[in-house]
Amino acid sequence: MIDFIIRFVKDNPLTVVLLVMLIAFAPSLVGGMLIGVLILVGILLLLPLIMFFRLRRISRRMEQEARQGFEQAQRQAHKEKEGEVKVYATTDRPQKRVNDQVGDYVEFEEVKNTEER
Repeated sequence: MIDFIIRFVKDNPLTVVLLVMLIAFAPSLVGGMLIGVLILVGILLLLPLIMFFRLRRISRRMEQEARQGFEQAQRQAHKEKEGEVKVYATTDRPQKRVNDQVGDYVEFEEVKNTEER
């Protein structure tokens, strides 16, 4: 650890001088920067935890809704008797748009062609 600090001081002398001057002449500024860094680190550490608990809550809610839907479908299936068929009419037949007196009916027969080409 000490070797790292010594190497950092040798590699960055201007940065170290500025940091020492800030600590000596503006301790409140350094304290404010330290508080800002701590808040940022706190947010970065708490964000994954918050997301984990939110996703877990959403997952439980979705599971509960699926379970309720399944139970409701089971209850409805037990209400109906076995073999009972229900037919629901969706719409009535639409009215004809063309008058019955228009046109002629032509009968036709399908003729199979026996000739091969």
